Amino acid sequence: MDPFVRIQGAGPVGILTALFLEKYGWNKSSIALIDPAISAPLPAHDADPRILALSHGTLVRLQQLGIETDITRIKQINVSSQGHFGSMEIRTDRVGVTDLGGLVSYARLLTALRQRIKEVGIPIYPSADTEELAKPDISVIAEGGVYQPGAPMTDPGMQVIRDYHQSAVLGWVKTSPPPNDVAWERFTADGVVALLPIGQRYALVFCRETQLAQSFYEASSDIKIRLLSEVMGGRVLGIQDVEVTGIYPLGLKWRETLAENNTVWIGNSAQALHPVAGQGLNLGFRDAETLAMCLLQRGQPIEVRLQDYARRRKVDRKSVRTATDTLARQPWVRYAIGGVALVPGAKKLLGQVLMYGG
Repeated sequence: MDPFVRIQGAGPVGILTALFLEKYGWNKSSIALIDPAISAPLPAHDADPRILALSHGTLVRLQQLGIETDITRIKQINVSSQGHFGSMEIRTDRVGVTDLGGLVSYARLLTALRQRIKEVGIPIYPSADTEELAKPDISVIAEGGVYQPGAPMTDPGMQVIRDYHQSAVLGWVKTSPPPNDVAWERFTADGVVALLPIGQRYALVFCRETQLAQSFYEASSDIKIRLLSEVMGGRVLGIQDVEVTGIYPLGLKWRETLAENNTVWIGNSAQALHPVAGQGLNLGFRDAETLAMCLLQRGQPIEVRLQDYARRRKVDRKSVRTATDTLARQPWVRYAIGGVALVPGAKKLLGQVLMYGG
């Protein structure tokens, strides 16, 4: 019998960990997921406004695990900077793939994942104190919370590295004509704005200095349309309506120690990044797969397997952290986009990073 693994957190990263373990041969009776919200009358995630950007590599992983959901495939990403010359287009025909990734609502993805975990036969419990659960041999922490400036950290190992003094406004944008398969990312003097095509409208991620973001969030519909049109600089035409669904402060949280004794931290419990380039969840999915592979090193002590996991994740984590932190706060990025686009191989390299990680 395999050691008993308890996964605290039945969000996408926690569920992916359980599915990878089962796929690679771990005894499913030795896996349990814990989620206090699982017994709620109405699933909390149904009202979650987030739209998730899934890399090409993540889409491949989901397909391998038999997870089917409605995903909008992205064929082109256009990156530009307000007030500066040039832009960068990353297209499928330049990086040799059928898509650059896809977009799906958090609610749809989590519903599909929970359906798959049910089919596989791995239970989700509302509490770790359930009598039928044994004491875990391996404890996986896969929970993460929203960044709150100044709030005390519940996990002393997790540190706030940076307050970006920005907030992200999430919402929906309707245009005429409706979007195709092109995603738009536009750097500004104090942040970044993304329009991501999903269905017949764009998902909006409006990251600006906190006061500007709050003003945008509270503005009338006509002012939102005007402000967004100005930011996009004519690249996205026919903006007819802007509906906002939430606003969130942005910070960089980081756990340097990923494994202690028989406990390991993954996903948002290990790192919470700026949403520029949409790499946070994809990084968490790679955490899940790598952890499953390391735990399958039967014959090795549990502590050795978990330390091997921490070692393997070091380069990818720090590469993505450096990239997103640099894109979020360094002014030279906004000046350099047009020039970088002229460097031979730059677009293909950036495309590879967006699709597969650091």
